Amino acid sequence: MRAVCALFLVLVSVWGAFPALAQEPQPDREKTGTRSHTRGVWSVTSENDLFGGTDRNYTNGIRIERVSPEDRVHPALDWAARNVPVLDLERRKLRQGIALSHAIFTPADTSVRIPDPDDRPYAGWLYMSGTVVASDENIQDILQVNLGVVGPLALGEFVQTNWHDLIDEAKPKGWDSQLRNEPGIEVIAQRMALYEGPHLPLGLETDYGIHAGAALGNVRTYGAAGVTGRIGWDLGSDFGPPRIRPALSGAGTFSPGQLLGAYLFAGVEGRVVLRDMFLDGNAWRDSPRVSDRNKLVADAQAGAAVHISNVQIAFTYVHRTEEFQRQDGPQRFGAVSISIAY
Repeated sequence: MRAVCALFLVLVSVWGAFPALAQEPQPDREKTGTRSHTRGVWSVTSENDLFGGTDRNYTNGIRIERVSPEDRVHPALDWAARNVPVLDLERRKLRQGIALSHAIFTPADTSVRIPDPDDRPYAGWLYMSGTVVASDENIQDILQVNLGVVGPLALGEFVQTNWHDLIDEAKPKGWDSQLRNEPGIEVIAQRMALYEGPHLPLGLETDYGIHAGAALGNVRTYGAAGVTGRIGWDLGSDFGPPRIRPALSGAGTFSPGQLLGAYLFAGVEGRVVLRDMFLDGNAWRDSPRVSDRNKLVADAQAGAAVHISNVQIAFTYVHRTEEFQRQDGPQRFGAVSISIAY
């Protein structure tokens, strides 16, 4: 109960931290002329610790998502969104998104059948996401619900074993000790506000974004806040490339204003973690778990995004601090995304 009360205070502070943003319009950041804001977007995001030279902890994630064109949402979803107090629809266009995601977590040593009891357990997380996005030129509100399953039904063992067969790597041997089957739910809310920075030679634009959010559920419960800076061309095309949460990320929206565009970005996010099933174990069944989970976790990331016409490709390199005290160093992984506006 104390954890739920603490998260409620975080949720209140998330939107309370931006009162001016919710009430006063920001300067128009659309620097590149008229663009089509009615486009929908298909995106595929793949995250893997191969880019960090490891095969442990959060080792793989993939997400396939479709975000609708503006104001083309199901009537029931439109009604629900207009009754959620955190979404300011008076000034913002509404989109809906649906996605299928999969994530795999493993201990450091996957060569033994009985994993180290002090390391994180094996786990798979397979889930569908429904997302409501309300945005204007400077502010983006996101409300996302993830529903799925953790455990053998999530097919983590199947995916990792067959992938290792495909790339001729040793098979992980400890999946018999993975988390038990359990339905999973996460409700995630986030607000991001973008501020225009100075214009530079060669037509370069700059901006920085401040975001805050929270998640509530039996899978993860946390509060988060962070900042991101960008430099490049056609920054108004998105709020950042798509990622798999928890992460510094946009909502999968992408509306190019120029034939060619590109930018570099870097950012940090801090999270206060009240629950993480992939470390704390199953909520209602006995299962492996760690006893020394860290309550404070931070991500630092940097990357680049390039678009040609309606296709964007982005790469993000992520450095994540230790999530439990006996973790063998920080986590490093990369994320690649391809987005197509239609």
